[in-house]
Amino acid sequence: MKVRRLKFLFMILLVLFVLVFPVGAEVEFSPDLFDELADSINEIPYVETPAYKRIELDNGMVEYLAVDDELPLVEVVGYIKGGSSQESLELAGISSIMTRLMNTGTKNYNEAELSRYKELNGVNFNIYSSYDRYNFSANSLSMDQEALIALIAEILRNPEFEATYHSRILQEYYQVLLQQYYYDFSLLEMFFNTILYGEHPYAYSDNIGLVISALERMTPAQLGTYYQQTIDPANLVMAISGDFDLQEMEAIITQEFGDWESKGVELKEEKVVIDEENFNRIVLINKEDATHAKMKIGYNFYASGFEDEVPFLMANQIFGGGDFSSRLMDNLRSERGYVYGIYSGVTYNQQGGLYYISTDVAPDKACEILAAVRAEMLAIKEGEEKISAEELFKNVNLYNAFFPKSYTNQISVLAKLMFDQEIMDKEKDSINNFIKAYNDLTPAQVQEVFVKHTLPERFFTLIVGKKADILPAFQEQGLAVEVIELF
Repeated sequence: MKVRRLKFLFMILLVLFVLVFPVGAEVEFSPDLFDELADSINEIPYVETPAYKRIELDNGMVEYLAVDDELPLVEVVGYIKGGSSQESLELAGISSIMTRLMNTGTKNYNEAELSRYKELNGVNFNIYSSYDRYNFSANSLSMDQEALIALIAEILRNPEFEATYHSRILQEYYQVLLQQYYYDFSLLEMFFNTILYGEHPYAYSDNIGLVISALERMTPAQLGTYYQQTIDPANLVMAISGDFDLQEMEAIITQEFGDWESKGVELKEEKVVIDEENFNRIVLINKEDATHAKMKIGYNFYASGFEDEVPFLMANQIFGGGDFSSRLMDNLRSERGYVYGIYSGVTYNQQGGLYYISTDVAPDKACEILAAVRAEMLAIKEGEEKISAEELFKNVNLYNAFFPKSYTNQISVLAKLMFDQEIMDKEKDSINNFIKAYNDLTPAQVQEVFVKHTLPERFFTLIVGKKADILPAFQEQGLAVEVIELF
């Protein structure tokens, strides 16, 4: 008991050291900071990649192991292919419910016992679902590495869906979903995604009403069946970094996972179908208590592996993704004062992505914002205001300053290398190859890619706000707007 108490105190001191000291180095982001960094010429970064060992078990499970003895910690990041892309219309949202239950208890540890196990061994673990995979992370002190790997195996291999907390988890999720109807941002995301993804499973888990109606069908038996159909060691990759002996860690992994037999799970692959009826469509979600108009403008985009991803990234940074340095921010915030912020971005998924511009405006300016975004995009596309060498340099320079901040510890580098090679089928030194690729770009390349892949004629516009304040401006311009009443 005394040893456990000392370990607990050590963990507190360690966490305080890790959390407190970096705070002193934090800076407040502002337009002035971005200008200062852009005016300085930042060196082209190089991210050191750790020496690691790749092991593959007979069941197809892959691990990347890298030793790091700077701190007495072991950190884990893992992915299991699948996620909500495997859901059906009748069981929308089941991936999230399944992972919530997996986080709560197992066949060998009830809710209280699992919590106690984590507490006594100083182990943290979390798993959640995304569109194309399940993501999990875990950590412990190096002295608890066996307990850490054993816990990961227990949760992934032995979920318990018949437990007494099954009903409570569903009820809690139901309450969370109901609350989303009151948040403008949640409504914006839900309707934008569900309309553009259409009949694809990506749309199911975002559809609040659909998930609520499906909850009653998520019986323990259904959850068990879904688990068997979607979780398989052959689809699992795991990166482990920390203070451990390589051979010892490999032996622990083999002991905990080696006898987990693959079921030969075949995952569904269904490409997103683009619905041309959404081209130039404007939808308004009437929310009577809204004070602003939240807007999202965009269209269906490419899937993961998009060949022009790097030049398009820089083109979009210049257009609207570069925060204070972008043309959209300069025009609509700095010059016109219409918005506090406006941002354009890309979501790449394995079966289809989205390109979008999002902002928050005064209701009577929504129509004007849509026209201004279109005009700004066309100015680049039609050559009236081509992307310049100065703009490209500024954004590449800023990327050189900020990009390496994503890889300040070994687990982040190792997990990225593993993800790129095992899931995205990229080359070994993908991080530094990416840095080289964006630094080698020319303005002509970036201009060409922007012209090719930006499609304002396909804009779908989603607005959440009070229709009485938003509609008049659109009606004056003769633009048709579909209104969806919430209640």
